[in-house]
Amino acid sequence: MTWQALCILVGLAAAADPTFDVLLRQGLVALDRNELTAALDHLEKASKLQPQDARVWLALAQTHRKSGRPKLAREAATRAAALGPENPWILHGLAIFYSQDENWKSAGEFEARYAEKRPSDPDALGRAAGFYLQAGDSKLAIDLAKRGLARENRADLRNLLGKAYEAAGQFDKTIPELQEAIRLAPYEESYYFDLGYVLLLHQNFDAAIRLLESARKTFDKSAQLELTLGIAYYGQRRFAEAVDSFLRAASLAPQLEQPYVFLGRILGQAGDRLPEIIRQFASFAATNPRNHLGYFLQAKALAVQGDADSDAEALLRKSLALQDKFWESHFELALLLEQERDFAGAAVELERAVRLNPPNPTPHYRLARIYDRLGKSDRAQAERALHEKLTAEEKAAIQKHAAGLKRLELVVK
Repeated sequence: MTWQALCILVGLAAAADPTFDVLLRQGLVALDRNELTAALDHLEKASKLQPQDARVWLALAQTHRKSGRPKLAREAATRAAALGPENPWILHGLAIFYSQDENWKSAGEFEARYAEKRPSDPDALGRAAGFYLQAGDSKLAIDLAKRGLARENRADLRNLLGKAYEAAGQFDKTIPELQEAIRLAPYEESYYFDLGYVLLLHQNFDAAIRLLESARKTFDKSAQLELTLGIAYYGQRRFAEAVDSFLRAASLAPQLEQPYVFLGRILGQAGDRLPEIIRQFASFAATNPRNHLGYFLQAKALAVQGDADSDAEALLRKSLALQDKFWESHFELALLLEQERDFAGAAVELERAVRLNPPNPTPHYRLARIYDRLGKSDRAQAERALHEKLTAEEKAAIQKHAAGLKRLELVVK
C-alpha cells in the first residue's frame, strides 16, 4: 500500500471532534501534495486538539521526514507507535515510514505486526519478510515467507524465500525455491536474474549460461540479463562471447556503467573487437562528459591497442580532472609515463594509486620497479616486501572464500 492510499484510509475515519477531523484531513491532503509547510501547520494544530490520536503523529512523522527533520520525525513515529499499538493502519504506516528511512528492522517489525492484525492482506507477510531480509535477519525472513506460502503458493514468496535461504547459508534450499518462482511466473525477468546471480556466486557457470541463454530468448531486450550472461561467459573464459554480451548490454542500456567496466577488464582478450570497444567507450564519454569513467576506459583501451600517437595520456588527465580519487586512472597514467621514461612522474602517480588503494599488490610491484629506476633501492625493497605480503594475503583470502563456497552443481530446469 502506498503512503497516499494510507493517508486516505486514515483520513476517512472521522474523529469525535469535527475541527480535529477537518485539520487532520487538510494536513493529509497537503502532505499528499508535498505542501509541507501547510501540512505541518494543519497537523500541529490537530495534535494540540487531540494529542492522544496516533494518526496525527504518524502524519507528522512523515511530514518531518520529508522536511528534513529526522529527529522530530523519529520522535513523532515513536509517539504514534505508543498511541496506536493495535491499530493495523498505524502499524502499516509506521512500516512505510521506517522503510523510507531505510530502517529495515523496524519496518519489518511493524509490518509483521500489521500482518497479524490484517490476515486478509495477501502481501503483508511478503513485505515483512522482504524488510527483514533487507535488515539482514534471514531467519525471520524465512519464517515469514514460509507462513505466507502456507496460505498461498506464490512466485514472489518463493523467490523471496530462495534469497532468504541464500542469505542464511542454506544453499541446498536456495536453488529449488528460485526455480519454483520461475516455474510459477515464467515471464518475470527479475526471477531469472536472481537465480543467475546465485549460480554465478557459487561459480556454477555452466548452469548460469544455460539459464540465461534460455531467458534471453524471452527477454531479448534485457540489458541486466545480457550483462549477467557476459559475466558467466567470462567465468568460463569464453572471452569472445563475453565481449559480445557486454557490447550488447551497452547497446541496450547505454547509460549503465557496468557493461563498460567489464569490457575494461577483458581488453587483453578482446582481439579484433578492440577497435569496436574503443568506439563504444568514446561514445559513452561523449554522452557522459562529466563522468570520468568514459575517458579512463577509452585511454586504457588505446594503451592496450599500442598506438604511440594516441591521446591516451590526455584522456587520463581529463579523467583525473573529473575524479582525482580513482586509483586506476593514476595507475594507468603511471604506466604511460613509464613508457615515456618519465620515471619521476610515474612514481608520483603510483604513490597516489597506493595511497588510494593500499591493499592492492599490483601498484606496489610497479612502484618498486620505478624506485629501482630512480636509484631508490631502500624504497624499492620496501615496496617489494609489501607486494609479497599483500599478494600472500590476497591468495589466502581467495582460498578461504573458495573453501567456504559450496558449489551447487544443480541442473537448472
